[in-house]
Amino acid sequence: MDAANTSNPSDKKKFIWLVILLIIAIVVAVVWWWNYRKYVSTIDANLDGSRVNVSVRAMAPLSAVFKQEGDSVERGELLAVLDSTMTEDYRIVSPVDGLIAKQWVVPGDLLQPGENIFTLNEGKKLWVTVYLQETKFDEVRMGQQALFTLDAYPGLTFYGKIFYIGANTASEFSLIPPDNASGNYTKVAQRIPLKISIDRVEGKEKLKANLRLLSGMSANVKIVKE
Repeated sequence: MDAANTSNPSDKKKFIWLVILLIIAIVVAVVWWWNYRKYVSTIDANLDGSRVNVSVRAMAPLSAVFKQEGDSVERGELLAVLDSTMTEDYRIVSPVDGLIAKQWVVPGDLLQPGENIFTLNEGKKLWVTVYLQETKFDEVRMGQQALFTLDAYPGLTFYGKIFYIGANTASEFSLIPPDNASGNYTKVAQRIPLKISIDRVEGKEKLKANLRLLSGMSANVKIVKE
């Protein structure tokens, strides 16, 4: 029998699969190299905005609240009232235009001076806060172009630029300080806060029409290398 006709079909299938896997590996390597050469990438990022706490000046029970989490408010709008027999400053009004992000107390609570009733997201302007590894810091500059996607809207790409670079690493003002006096030291890459504007968005028109950006949404950021 001719040896050419005795080849195992399974060997051919294995060879074909090996070729396919090799092609996939090459494509992945090329894409990775292209992104590494062109972008500084990070997934340690989220949407952020200005926040304002609304607190009380005097000790008094909370009588009523007129707004809930998620409600839009205008500057000077009545948010809550305290027991008027306990204090003259019983009317609590919004100091800014914005959105109620968090309600900390409920009617009936006895509030202490300085205690927060609400936390507001001021206005509608958001940005992306990035915590960039210090090993990549030498490649970023003020005004540098960037793009990002959101886990909530994978069909959209957002574009902006760096408008803020932190003066300290993020750990400098953390609740647990980085100083270690015990002598047991493990070196970790510090992270430097950046802020990226949201200038425009591209992608599916249906998603753009129903777009709702919320503070805290996770972002995947690529900063364009110069």
